[in-house]
Amino acid sequence: FVFITNKKSEMEENILGAILSNLDDSALDAIGQQTGASPNQAKAALASAIPLLMNALAKNSSTPDGAEALQNAINRDHDGSLLENLGGFLNNPAVANGAGILKHVLGGKQQNVVNYISADSGLNGASVGKILEIAAPIVMGFLGRKNSTGGGGGIIGNILNSYLKNESNDSPRSQGVINQILDRDNDGNISDDIAELGMS
Repeated sequence: FVFITNKKSEMEENILGAILSNLDDSALDAIGQQTGASPNQAKAALASAIPLLMNALAKNSSTPDGAEALQNAINRDHDGSLLENLGGFLNNPAVANGAGILKHVLGGKQQNVVNYISADSGLNGASVGKILEIAAPIVMGFLGRKNSTGGGGGIIGNILNSYLKNESNDSPRSQGVINQILDRDNDGNISDDIAELGMS
């Protein structure tokens, strides 16, 4: 499976790989059972969802107010412990309020993201929505763990801003597609837009 382009930037590989490394076969089986996806489909959808969520978080934290709000949310609700008990989380994903996180992170662009991942993975929108509700707390948990080990002090904004800067420099075509998904009007025709860009 390849997300958007054949050449991921080093930072995307590092962050995506670091997050996915927490998900072993049993975790992917559990996600599949929760979402009606095969383990391979679940992993593929997550590999699309995580960079999109990281980009959305980076955009949200690109202003001082946005960065402060995200840092406060991480400090208050996401200490990284979710990653230490993934089994418990995956048995009852709703407890982490992934839907609420998505509402804050993606806002009105959530359907664009669902449509893209659905077209890319072959999963229906309902399954993709559930996978996003699982992915969002995992991404926040990853950032929370970075925050805990890095001593706080605005580290989340720094991580995300560096991520976005590196993506823009290293993978401008990939970033262009992501920007289309996150910034375009929600007209329900995102698969047509992706096709125009030569994406599968």
